[in-house]
Amino acid sequence: MTIIGPIIGAAIKRREQIWRVATASGATHLAAALADRWFVLPDARAHRSTGIGVDGTSHAVLLSTGAHLVIGLACALGPDPIGQVQEADIEAMPARFDDAAASSARDLLMRSLETEVAVKAMLRAVDLGMASDTIVWIDGSLHADLAHMAGGPTNVRWGDGVERAGSLMSRTRELFITGTSTDTWVIGIAKTQRASVLASALQAEMGATGEGHEVNGRLAVRSGDRSGDYGSDVPRPGDGEVLASMAAGWSWPLILDAAQFPVTTPLAPDLLRGCPAIVSCYLRPHEADLPLRIDVPAHQLGLNDPLFDPNRQSMPDRLARWVPDPAVMLPVIETVMASYGGFTAHNGPLFAVDRLVRLPRRDLETRILPIIANVAGIAGGVLGVDRGRRRFIQE
Repeated sequence: MTIIGPIIGAAIKRREQIWRVATASGATHLAAALADRWFVLPDARAHRSTGIGVDGTSHAVLLSTGAHLVIGLACALGPDPIGQVQEADIEAMPARFDDAAASSARDLLMRSLETEVAVKAMLRAVDLGMASDTIVWIDGSLHADLAHMAGGPTNVRWGDGVERAGSLMSRTRELFITGTSTDTWVIGIAKTQRASVLASALQAEMGATGEGHEVNGRLAVRSGDRSGDYGSDVPRPGDGEVLASMAAGWSWPLILDAAQFPVTTPLAPDLLRGCPAIVSCYLRPHEADLPLRIDVPAHQLGLNDPLFDPNRQSMPDRLARWVPDPAVMLPVIETVMASYGGFTAHNGPLFAVDRLVRLPRRDLETRILPIIANVAGIAGGVLGVDRGRRRFIQE
């Protein structure tokens, strides 16, 4: 039985802190500012009829030897004749690499596979003459993924990590450039709002009165920084806190480029050369549902902003910019609403592909690992999971 008494005592002791975080009370001033940049939902209208959902899954399994087996699977799923495109790969990491490195390898592997199947599915649509009627739906934020991969090569020291990171950026560049040249839409939908691009833009618009993080007198805007730490004790509201009190609707879009990346390696500007900036906004599809982040390449909206702009690398220019005319985003919002399937299916194509790639951890450990060992010619038991996890499997 769970020892509930100490937990109740801790909840009472921390109730003010819990209430403050859960109710986003520290972001009410920004929510009021957002009201002037918040629009009512348009009627749903599908501007493209062919949707390709792209999603992936990955696990880092700690083996009994201390090594990690990183397994990734991705799929692009479209209607016939596009059909399915599937890719999988495995990274075996020696025991000298810790859990943090395994987690980074897992993310990198899954993003690489997702990008690979997305490019192949897009090219299949192009070959079939369906490009101008096709949307490639990506699970996650396009800009956050770009931010992670642009700083990735500094953090990879295992196996094919560096090569994989470089290949990921090259294939991502191909995805965006092909989409632009063939008039194929790419739309990213993220279900979490941990970024602070909207909050920081609102703070800057209000005059940055001290509530936000500043560097040399300017707000430091970041997208894709998972920790949320900026080397300061001043609290920074996340976008989710700002959006908590907003009704159904959508926000004025922002233009995000490489100036908001936390880290950029020397490889990134070359490997991502020619990529467009990303236009991002938030959408609450229903009063009772949670907000979604919608990302699209800037070129898709007729904007010429590049991802890497040498004129925007200095600190005063690192803030995200508001799109001059939010109406350019309206066809995307209408299309997103047309694909909305309710609380359990925020997007039809992504919901369908998620069911294909979903791989429960227990199934992986009890069924997939023995298959991997068998086809690799490894003796039974060598790929056993570590003791801490094994006891849960045996229960």
